[in-house]
Amino acid sequence: MGDLGVNGEAIAMSTPRPLRRGVPHGAGHAAPLRRIASNFVVLCVAEVVCRGVSVIATLALTQRLKPAGYGRVEFAFNVVFWLVLIVRDCFETIVTREVARHPRITRSLVNHVLAVKLALATVLYVALVGAGFRMLSDRADAGLFALYGLLLFTTALGIDFVFRGTERMGLIALSLCMRTAIYCTGVFVWVREPSQIVRVPLWLVAGEAMGIALVWAVYAWEQGLPRPAFGARFLAVMYRRGRSVALIQFCQAVLVTADLMVVGLCTSWADVGRYYAPHRIVSALMAFGLIFQQVILPTLSRRWRRSGESGQQLLDVAVRVLMMAFLPVAVGGTVLAGPIMKFLLPSEYHSMAVLLAIGIWRAPLLSLAFLYQTALIAMNRETAGLRLLVGGAVASSPCIALSYYRFGMPGASCAVLALGLVLVAAGYSCLAREGRAPAVHHHIAKPLLASLAMVPFCLWLKDVNVPAAVAIGAVIYTAVLAMVGGFRDLNWLNHGRAARV
Repeated sequence: MGDLGVNGEAIAMSTPRPLRRGVPHGAGHAAPLRRIASNFVVLCVAEVVCRGVSVIATLALTQRLKPAGYGRVEFAFNVVFWLVLIVRDCFETIVTREVARHPRITRSLVNHVLAVKLALATVLYVALVGAGFRMLSDRADAGLFALYGLLLFTTALGIDFVFRGTERMGLIALSLCMRTAIYCTGVFVWVREPSQIVRVPLWLVAGEAMGIALVWAVYAWEQGLPRPAFGARFLAVMYRRGRSVALIQFCQAVLVTADLMVVGLCTSWADVGRYYAPHRIVSALMAFGLIFQQVILPTLSRRWRRSGESGQQLLDVAVRVLMMAFLPVAVGGTVLAGPIMKFLLPSEYHSMAVLLAIGIWRAPLLSLAFLYQTALIAMNRETAGLRLLVGGAVASSPCIALSYYRFGMPGASCAVLALGLVLVAAGYSCLAREGRAPAVHHHIAKPLLASLAMVPFCLWLKDVNVPAAVAIGAVIYTAVLAMVGGFRDLNWLNHGRAARV
């Protein structure tokens, strides 16, 4: 047990406490579930809009920058993305958890976290720019890295975690829409040819800055302007309590993007662009899994602090929802990979349909694996199984490189799936040791059956009309899932009845 001390205040980081006497198990379940659902819907609507517009912008970039130019911007972005995750997720996940549990110390947390993130962003940016100009022979590529590196500072200034912790997702959704609108407008209007490639990171940074400014304005109105401040005790406790969470987040980032780094270092810019294009489609889908984790973490943290049974019920519902959402996407994406690539991308990318058919399975695998890690963080058990996760991250690059040299780009994508399976197994085993493992086979069977039922219809329509194949497949899946009782498994009504007892 330990306390996170901030200006004389403490955040208790203890194991879950039992329910107060006289409060029945299940009481209050309905309201949190409705809040999770409403927050998820709000963020999903924003994400659908943002991802839809971003995908259109990405498709425009694949045409205007050509595969070589597109490969350059994607590689630079993904290198900087690793550093961005260090600045963001090393602190924000654990701080979100503590804001959810102890809102009274939000202002102190913000002041201390901002100071640490800004200092870290400065160090990483200097290292990035120095390494870029020293290691890259083309000064234009080094300049591209420097421009994308400005995202480190916009990330360091972000205080979205305050509103995630207090479950006020409407502002987060509005901020996301603003960022995307500014970036995509800049891309559509001012990026017309490969010579204008530097405008892509500039507009991305501008959009991020404006979206963060909106969040700052609301926070300043309610709490006053933040005043970054270093604190030795804060840093010591954050290091002691947050290093496991930070390492988990970084390992997850490595596992998700290691193949992009390997391919980016081993082949031409044109091939890099062709490999990244289907990956972008998969990333757009995986974003909904990340949103789900962000939405569920505050409630899951409070529930497990109050009652292990309550947290277990919420985790079971979360696993069911993820599998119901992502299994049909994975099955349908594999069946329709070729037509989807022809429908969305220029002819230079059509030969990469096999990468979409393989890579689409990242969505259910990695989303489930990351949900398990989120559950462990919510339980204050993030150190459980951390060695396995670190081992997987360390082994990822050699495994992907070996698969790439043996089987080419499809081999690199398959290696990520194998690592994803290892990550799922590691997370499940950690939950099992805590006595909190969900019954995964019950959560997968019905969605998988319904997904297989839609395959013949997708195959029949795939060469006729891709949108029709997707729509009809979704209708068939929903109908079959309803017939086999998949929606009843969510137990929303049972939670509601328990709340009224």
